[in-house]
Amino acid sequence: MLAPGGLALVQEFVNSVDLESRDDDLENATSAQAWLGRHEVALRSPLDEESRRRLVDVRERLRDLLEAHSSEAVDPSVASSLEHLLGGAVLRPVVSSSGVALAPADAGVDGFLATLVQAIVEAGVVGAWERLKVCRDDVCREAFYDHSKNGRGAWCSMRVCGNRAKARAYRARRISAATPAAG
Repeated sequence: MLAPGGLALVQEFVNSVDLESRDDDLENATSAQAWLGRHEVALRSPLDEESRRRLVDVRERLRDLLEAHSSEAVDPSVASSLEHLLGGAVLRPVVSSSGVALAPADAGVDGFLATLVQAIVEAGVVGAWERLKVCRDDVCREAFYDHSKNGRGAWCSMRVCGNRAKARAYRARRISAATPAAG
């Protein structure tokens, strides 16, 4: 299930690669440009390799950072690396009679990254950011929005990843119980 509001785009971006099947929508400049086009990102010129690589780096640092929302330890360098990668993503205030909002100041890759930043900031304000998590299954690591009442979800799907984790734990307990104690 998708995250609410603009956070859904962040979730879709992180999930632009399926780690299990290795299908990557950002695999090359052509596929990355197509993914951006499907998400209504206007590019002034064809996507170059440097911009594609930046998108992949942002995606993977976001994936790493989201592990913290599942109480995993995240190296502080992940946040500083993400800050550096998002440095060109500029937001500008848009003032109207109903209030003030943030909007990307540019188009293209920097504009897209600014849209991600905007969604993350807005989600942080309403308390939704912490519910965007990464599946604890190391094979999966898909971003999911934790809709559970207590916000303690750990897997993108209880039927698939949660079931696999529980089956592994069960097998480990059975093996441990069957192994005679040394001594």
